[in-house]
Amino acid sequence: MNSRKKIFTVTGCLLFCLGVFLGSHGMAFAKMTPKDVKPLDANALLKTINSHKGKVVVVNIFASWCPPCREEVPGLIAIRKVFTPEQLVIIGVSVDKVPKALYNFMEEMSFNYSVFLAEGQFEETVGVSAIPQLLIYNKSGDLVTNHKGLVEQEELTKAIKSLLAQ
Repeated sequence: MNSRKKIFTVTGCLLFCLGVFLGSHGMAFAKMTPKDVKPLDANALLKTINSHKGKVVVVNIFASWCPPCREEVPGLIAIRKVFTPEQLVIIGVSVDKVPKALYNFMEEMSFNYSVFLAEGQFEETVGVSAIPQLLIYNKSGDLVTNHKGLVEQEELTKAIKSLLAQ
């Protein structure tokens, strides 16, 4: 093998390995844009959670105008980069009544996980009484945490690691 071909082969292998590493460490997630936002009612949320059995699912219910929500989102974005898609699913559900406010917030924050706009009787059916509200489901699809108020990134990371270890 000539030296030029070796360089291309080694370079190709390195790029492939880097892609596998980044993909497997949750660092290659696409940015969500307003056009990616779909409406979501409580039944669709339950179906989505059930479709991800075998993974930990975190549902973040928030609004763009809510200061604690705005504080919590960067931690969720960081957490999305730590765990693989095979380990963790994060679902954001906005209760904004003005979609444009959500879209502006999304542009500002560069969400790297799915974001939906609550529809119908979502808040009443799910039992949203304060925001942010964080629902955490274990790998069996059971609700294990229903937290109202801000959750710090470190605390949530520990909870996710604990659930993944079970």
